[in-house]
Amino acid sequence: MTAEFGVGRGKVFPASKARSLLNPARRLVQSPGRVVDALGVDADAAVLEVGCGPGYFSPTLASAIPDGRAVLGDLQPEMLRLARDRLATHSNADVVQLDATRLPFGSATFDAVLVVLMLGEVPDRERCLAECRRVLRPDGVAVFAESRRDGDFIRRSELCSIVEPRGFELDEVRGWSFEYTARFRCVPLDEALPPGPFPRPTK
Repeated sequence: MTAEFGVGRGKVFPASKARSLLNPARRLVQSPGRVVDALGVDADAAVLEVGCGPGYFSPTLASAIPDGRAVLGDLQPEMLRLARDRLATHSNADVVQLDATRLPFGSATFDAVLVVLMLGEVPDRERCLAECRRVLRPDGVAVFAESRRDGDFIRRSELCSIVEPRGFELDEVRGWSFEYTARFRCVPLDEALPPGPFPRPTK
């Protein structure tokens, strides 16, 4: 599947409009501090942010793990340039161009994965989730943040239905039905929920 750029549903938000994502007023409804806090990770954790965009959450993430490593990934180089500028004072952060369905990292590399308002833009969500699960350590967590303000909003029930069969179980939900963060913990793949319309990954 090929990503399509634009502002409609199912399209990758274009870098040409990236500045709008950095509006300070956004903190009133989607606080970087609250989102990052939902990860619940230690100061020395290794965290991957998939689809970091212009780095709205990235400085807060890097600050939360001063003894760890934040890796910020996005499909668009223009987004990564903006994110890099926002991380100039953080020596524990790297930016990497990536495709969310083919993460360029070894298995069991990260303690946590953060995905904010991005999953709905991915043409193959199941493959993206399988990749997130692959790069997480056995006791890792994945946090997804969703907002009805976003054109690709995913309801909690739908999110659980596509995330849990990929080797996760819901651990905690914060917020409201229209604006929430959901944290999932890794479970052994043979303990995952029965597969949905896509096949269970093979060992």
